[in-house]
Formats: sequence, structure tokens, C-alpha cells
Amino acid sequence: MAIVIVGGGAIGLLLLSRLSQAGNPLPVALLTRPNGVAALRANPLQVSGIGACTLRSVIVASRVSDLPAVFHQPALAILCVKGYDTHSAIPTLCDLNPTAILTLQNGLGNEEVLAQALGADRIIAGAITTSVDATGPTTITVTKAGGIGLAPVGNAGNLTLAESVLSKAGFIVRCYTDYRAMKWSKALLNMLGNATAAILDWPVTRVYSDHRLIALERAAVREALMVMQHIGIKPVNLPRYPAALLAFGIRWVPPLILDPILRQRVAGGRGGKDPSLLRDLRAGRSRSEGEFLYGAVAAAATGHNLSAPVNAGLWRVLGGIARGELSWNEYRGRPERLLAACSMG
Repeated sequence: MAIVIVGGGAIGLLLLSRLSQAGNPLPVALLTRPNGVAALRANPLQVSGIGACTLRSVIVASRVSDLPAVFHQPALAILCVKGYDTHSAIPTLCDLNPTAILTLQNGLGNEEVLAQALGADRIIAGAITTSVDATGPTTITVTKAGGIGLAPVGNAGNLTLAESVLSKAGFIVRCYTDYRAMKWSKALLNMLGNATAAILDWPVTRVYSDHRLIALERAAVREALMVMQHIGIKPVNLPRYPAALLAFGIRWVPPLILDPILRQRVAGGRGGKDPSLLRDLRAGRSRSEGEFLYGAVAAAATGHNLSAPVNAGLWRVLGGIARGELSWNEYRGRPERLLAACSMG
């Protein structure tokens, strides 16, 4: 009986730190890239901010075969890789052969990919609302406390182990019956202050000082809510994040009242860190998790004969910049071009 975390980004390192010091009876290991393994073997894992700590000895490897035998066929694997790395993580998960797989990935569609490859009854959908930033290969900063939502993807529905170990690790844990409602609700939160800031290369506070861009953000969420309603998914509140209340506000509260609230909540909710999509563009990554947010909403809308021009436009521009098909300089600091691309010019 053991736990293996797959993916050594900010969330993977957060879980490694929390689970390793939680008095959890199950041993914990991390699978990550070779450079991450080398860094963690040479330096302690340091957490600053909320739950600050230093861990000087962690079990880490880049291949399943390099893990101690106790971590082969673990009780739980926790997947923390980017959505565009889901397919490439499947061979590793097959080699691990865990009893259950919890995915804490952002975006839509990862659960379905994992279920098709590994069996739906083994998959647990997760949504984490803690704000954490990787400041180095072995250092993270937790800027805002949150929690974790869990929901079964298949029919097995046994969340007991995951709920128990995460609760002992100090997370607020809430269980849901409909994983789609949980994941779509988390996607609503991830969409705000993300692609717009990335495309314009602006801080979120500047985006939300422009009433035209707040209107763009509201329109993107409204399109997602339209798709959710069409396919029978209701927004739900997540641990420490009232996604259902947000959905109600964007649907019914006048902009004059709503926009100041969004300015405060969206910029403040990021704990001062840059949006993930902006950091990815600045790092020169050719793939973007926007594919699993705005792209997924646009694709779902098309699949149900609905129109989502704002999400389609945001993903077309963001994806084009990431792939090098569009010049980022054509959109940096030029909101009018972005508004036009999203049919709001």
C-alpha cells in the first residue's frame, strides 16, 4: 500500500510536502522528469507561505522501475501533469498499475482520456483550489488556502482512501456525485483572468480595470454556462470557491454591481501570481492548457450545435501564439485586436 504522485510541478510538490508530513501511514513517492529528480536529490523541498516547511529527504524517481518495490502497484496514483501531457503519462500509469488514479489536472476532458485508456472505475476526478506557485525546481509558495473536490468517474465510487489521506494532509475535502459538475465549475474559475491576460501580456489587475475586457470575461463564462445548461450540468460550489454563486452572479447581477466584485475576487484570488497561461507563453511553451478550457468549451458548443465565439476566439488566438502561428506582438497591449478576434470589437 503506497501513494505515487505523477508530475513534479507546483501541485505535485505541494502534495508531496503535505502527504509526506501528515502522519499518513502510506509511504509517498514522486515521479517526475530527470532534471526534477536531480534537483530534489541535491536540494531540500522548500515550501513558503501557508504551511511553510522544509523536507530534506523525499523519495523521487523518473521511472517506475527506479522506485522501491513498495511503490509498484500502489493503492493510489495522483496525476498532476498538464492536460497536454495526459496521453504521454498513460504508459507510466500502466507501468505503475495503481488500484485508483486521482487526477488533479485543470481543464476539461482529462478524465475521459484516462477512463478510456485505464478503465473508468479506477479514475477519480479531482479539483484543487489551493493557490500555489513553483518558484524553482524545489521551491513552492502557497499563496491562498483552498481545498480539494473529489468525484468518481465510473461506477465504483470508492473515494474513501483519497478522502482520508488528503484530509490528514490538511486539505479541506468535499465529495461530489457528478464529476462533470465539479470539473466544469472549476473550469469557470480557471477561465477568469487567464487567457485575456496572457494574450495581452498584462497583469490581471490591468485587464480588470478595462470595462470592455471585463465584458469579454463575462461573455466567455456565459458561453460555458450555456453549454453546461444544454448538457444538463449545474454549477457547484468548490472548497473555498463559490463557483455556483459566481455563475449566478454572471447570469443575473447587473455589470454595475458585478464588475467591482469581479475586480476584487479575480485579481485577489490569484494570490498575486501571474496567470498560468501567461507564464506558459513567457516560457515559450508551444502547447497551452487553454486547449482544455476555452478550446474545450468551444468544441463542446460546436458538438451541440451551439455558438461560443468568445471562447473560440480566445483559444484561436492563444493557441496560435503558443504554436508560433500568430505573432504575440500583434496582440500585446492591444485589447481592440483581441476584442475583434472574439467578435466583440
